[in-house]
Amino acid sequence: MTASDCRLTGSWVGRADLRLIADQVGTPVFLYSQEQILKNIARIKEAAQAAGLGSRVELYVPFFPNSNPHVLKPFQELGVGILLQLPSEYRLLRRFGFEKFIVSPGHVSDEEITFWDRAGHPVFLSSLDEVAHSLRTGAPTISARIDSLDSGKPGVKFSQLGELSALLADHGRELECLEVYCGSGNSLDDMVGIIENLFRIHTTHFPTARSINFAGGHGFVYEKWDEEEKHFDWRQYFAALRAIADRMGIPEHVTFLFEPARDVLADTGALLLSVERNVITHSVGSLVVTDGSRMLMPSAQLRDRRHNVVFLDADMKEIPPGDGTKGVEAMLRGRSILRHDYILPGEYAVPEGVGAGGHLLILDVGAYCATQHMEFLNIPPAAEVLIDTAGTPHLITARGDDLDKWRHLLHEKQPVGR
Repeated sequence: MTASDCRLTGSWVGRADLRLIADQVGTPVFLYSQEQILKNIARIKEAAQAAGLGSRVELYVPFFPNSNPHVLKPFQELGVGILLQLPSEYRLLRRFGFEKFIVSPGHVSDEEITFWDRAGHPVFLSSLDEVAHSLRTGAPTISARIDSLDSGKPGVKFSQLGELSALLADHGRELECLEVYCGSGNSLDDMVGIIENLFRIHTTHFPTARSINFAGGHGFVYEKWDEEEKHFDWRQYFAALRAIADRMGIPEHVTFLFEPARDVLADTGALLLSVERNVITHSVGSLVVTDGSRMLMPSAQLRDRRHNVVFLDADMKEIPPGDGTKGVEAMLRGRSILRHDYILPGEYAVPEGVGAGGHLLILDVGAYCATQHMEFLNIPPAAEVLIDTAGTPHLITARGDDLDKWRHLLHEKQPVGR
């Protein structure tokens, strides 16, 4: 196979010592690239700088799509914050030295709102009643999450913005920041189209707000192989945002917050599985049996997005996809007896040569991966390995053993070596 046939050429996954990791840690194992996460943050920051927004753009990556502090550790030096939902997340991340947070908890109790107010980080409240509680208790700042889609998601509804404005005025308070939920997986055109609506909310209802949180929803194209095609076009987006802000007279002191998850995290992760048997073919279809279990990822199970996969032989060499005339279409099976235990939904092209002793790589699982990987029937959960910028793999989460089903986050990462 030539380099042009190899789909991992140029990818951090292709440079990883998969044999070493599999021998030392076992499979299934989630792999993450520190180099790629730095690259993805740099891409967004450079785009903001090019649009003249470098000092006005702040990034807060949600913790729940990849809840491993070791993976997100570079954010501390890059000035990137973390979006939290739960007090337990806050306590965990504080142990790992994280200090920059915003909080979007959804609908929660008064006690939990008070916890966040005392922690002193911006909290995006999701209902008029929750805002009223923070006003009564004298919260240091008031921010709100707005569900402009009028969906079932938490958030003050678009029709309630007048009431929110009046409630703040009654207490002599101003909104610090407004976060607007606009849906997930949006295209560049979709996101540009949303900008003017957000600015209109600001100028109409909360003109003194010092920041606007555009939240997430920036699309990532899982089906593409080329890195530039996968990622959201931040350069065009920020250029449009700057032009619209200038046209609508948004003051220069107003900062813009963003919560990119998939665009920052997705291609930083891959899942390495072992193929347990030769391809099984029967009257119902064909199966590739792996040692993994179902991944209930929103990108896959809920939205039926296709993830790229690569098959490897026993020596960890990539098996070329072929010309489509050989091989089979097969489901990627987990190792339990449950009917729906498929790693990913749908059938995938399985080239000739895939069989017992080989491996399967599922790409772009850095977001909603280990946090959504289901362990059925006491199957030990997968370990997690972080590959640093020098190419050295480190164990960051130990897999559960045969008598312990739980995944174990390590306080200190451990080099993986022979």
